[in-house]
Amino acid sequence: MTSFITNDVEQSITDEALMAAYAEGDSASFDLLYHRHKVAVHRFFLRQNISLAVAEELCHDTWLKVINARKSYQVTALFRTYLFTIARRVLIDFSQKKSSTNEQSFNQEIEPEIEVDDKSKTVSNHQLKQALTNEISKLTFEQKQVFLLKQDAGFTIEQIAKITEQHKEKVKSNWRYALQKMREGLRAYVN
Repeated sequence: MTSFITNDVEQSITDEALMAAYAEGDSASFDLLYHRHKVAVHRFFLRQNISLAVAEELCHDTWLKVINARKSYQVTALFRTYLFTIARRVLIDFSQKKSSTNEQSFNQEIEPEIEVDDKSKTVSNHQLKQALTNEISKLTFEQKQVFLLKQDAGFTIEQIAKITEQHKEKVKSNWRYALQKMREGLRAYVN
């Protein structure tokens, strides 16, 4: 079978067209889809306050579900929405298993000390990143999902509502509460 993808048109092909081509047997289309979205999916899991090994396993599970569902894939939304819906469900399944077996969290919350450079009066990027990670981990599950899908993955409120299968107003509410908590938690880092 001739590949659906050529180097010249690679960027102009939509994700949805690539998934349809993959469903027809074009493995190069899947390779391009994976290349386009692997970092965003991996980052989504890493931000969940889980270990790197678990994040990688959940990424693997997500892509495996995409592979297994290729024959039944239908374009009802953007492929990214479809992909993150699967990723979110994989995360929920993991969280339910984890809570039912009473596992301990792999990451410990570290309260960062604020060190200010005397000359520039700035906080280091490492400290700010650690503080951001800690504040994200303090959000409720729903708030964390909305925050990460909007901030990291760039989804709109409407897209997040579809991914999380919630009403748009519920998503907006979770977004507002997440932002409020993040602002409060990061107040010491803002001039």
